[in-house]
Amino acid sequence: MKKILLFLLLLGPITATAASPDGRIPKTQITSFITEYSHCEGVDVVRLGRLATGAVKGVVRVASIGDPDAREALSLMKGVKSLYVFDYASCTPALRDRIGRRLNRIFRNTELLMEVNDEEDRMQIFGLYDERTDAVRDFVLYTPSECALICIFGSVSMDTISRMMDND
Repeated sequence: MKKILLFLLLLGPITATAASPDGRIPKTQITSFITEYSHCEGVDVVRLGRLATGAVKGVVRVASIGDPDAREALSLMKGVKSLYVFDYASCTPALRDRIGRRLNRIFRNTELLMEVNDEEDRMQIFGLYDERTDAVRDFVLYTPSECALICIFGSVSMDTISRMMDND
């Protein structure tokens, strides 16, 4: 799974065109949406803000002392500021439908880096590729069929992703 995700992140910027200002990830809308629906029955939310991501980076830093893979993971996480995981698979069908429609409205004018279809499953990867810094910023993985949304706010270096792909 790690290889597939890294491969998708590597190919996304290659296939994407430069984003216009209206193609940016609507962070405020997404975080408001997650807060609004986080208290609904059947919704599971994991939020890692700056403090928690810093703590995770610290744990990975300690674990990376003798492990080159952990060092690569740490360099991949270097620019990540926050992480949200939103799972609504256990909701009622009516609520799942309402959440899906709302997410589609939120992402309507957002830069789609890549869409992957596998039989009935579909994954959409939204984000912004910054050519100046050669990094992907603020990207979101959305799988409507799995009722899952993963938001990674910050930046991830394409060079680091390439190195990790070469090592695997």
